[in-house]
Amino acid sequence: MKSMHLVTHSVQIMKKRKILLLNNLFFLTLLLIQISVIGGIVSCTGKKMNAHDSQNKLENEPAKKQFVCSMHPQVVQDKPGDCPLCGMSLIEKIVDKNPADITLNDVVLPVNESVLSTITTVNAVQENLPLTIETPGIINFDSRKIRLISARFGGLIEKSYVKFQFQRIRKGQKIYDIYCPDIYTEKWNYIKSIQTYPDKDELTVEAREWLKQLGLTKAQIESLKRSVKPDYHLSVYSDADGYVVPADFDAEKYFSTEGNTINNQKEGKGVGLNDGITIETGTPLFKLVDIKSLRADLKVKTEEIGLLRKGQKVIFSTNATSGKKFEAIISQIEPLNGGVFQLVKVFFTDKDGVLIPGRQIQANVLTGNHKSVWLPETTVVNMGQRTSVFVKQENKFMATVIKTGIHSGNKIEIVSGLNQNSKVALNASLLIDSDGLIK
Repeated sequence: MKSMHLVTHSVQIMKKRKILLLNNLFFLTLLLIQISVIGGIVSCTGKKMNAHDSQNKLENEPAKKQFVCSMHPQVVQDKPGDCPLCGMSLIEKIVDKNPADITLNDVVLPVNESVLSTITTVNAVQENLPLTIETPGIINFDSRKIRLISARFGGLIEKSYVKFQFQRIRKGQKIYDIYCPDIYTEKWNYIKSIQTYPDKDELTVEAREWLKQLGLTKAQIESLKRSVKPDYHLSVYSDADGYVVPADFDAEKYFSTEGNTINNQKEGKGVGLNDGITIETGTPLFKLVDIKSLRADLKVKTEEIGLLRKGQKVIFSTNATSGKKFEAIISQIEPLNGGVFQLVKVFFTDKDGVLIPGRQIQANVLTGNHKSVWLPETTVVNMGQRTSVFVKQENKFMATVIKTGIHSGNKIEIVSGLNQNSKVALNASLLIDSDGLIK
């Protein structure tokens, strides 16, 4: 019994030692874990401090210069020289020490809303600029100087010398021969008065003046003094210079038909004054348009018509006159018609005869000075249904919708939508692409 009691007591002691040993191991494990964690923190902190110190050291140290080829960026050297591929001189590589703070949202914005760039900027400036309105136009006939040529006596046209439209007719040029029984009587009355009173010209003055009114020239009247008996034939001469056009010619509508000019008229297209036709006294034969009295018809935008006044100076030119400038003044401004363009008429005299009706011109109307806010035209871009400029905001340019007005040289008026202190991209076309014009 005593031996059994000793065995039992020994087993209990061994169990207590085992439990004590396990407890000691557990606490030892916890202690090792804590030491490891603390060591890791200290190690990381040290590395961060070392990294930070290294970064500061690198930033403080002068950057090592590198030289690169502008055509072959893969060629980089630490000293100046020539590119081994193309022979061009290497240029120094610029390293940005202060990179812009760019977020992903900045990059993915549509190009018609935001663009990352460092191009030159300008500010809108309030100025009192000389205003010149540029407008296209066309040379037209002066409708006030178009003459209707009518028959002063009836008869049969024996021969016509007016062959086609826009034929040049000079003063004193024969235009037709006519067989005219009516003129025979007038000639015979004058001849009889001359024969009855050969030495009294004052008694034949009325008869002579009447023949002038009928269109007889001074030479034709003088020839009657030497005639014994008149005939039934008479040549009719032009008393003015000009271009021949049909009797129903309308200068206001003629150039509204595309392609109509004096030069493109074909010979053979007559005006109706043909050989063998019979005419009566007062019959309209044709019209003569003055070749030196002309009119420039300008197409001015409706929004600019309010700046124009009668008497303002107009300078215009054509491609066919080798850059020669012509000057005139505004003669008439047509009433508003609700259209996109308004008609402005400029009457002038072409003394040298170098301008031809139907020729296109480019005119500048000098309207005086205009005080407003202006920007260079290059800052403005038309994005379809809106007009915009790119305003700089920190490191990017934001598309800003504005309302523009008139032009003055290479500047454009800013009516609304822009703060005068805003910095605007000087060349807006560099900040857009085809995608930027879709919206």
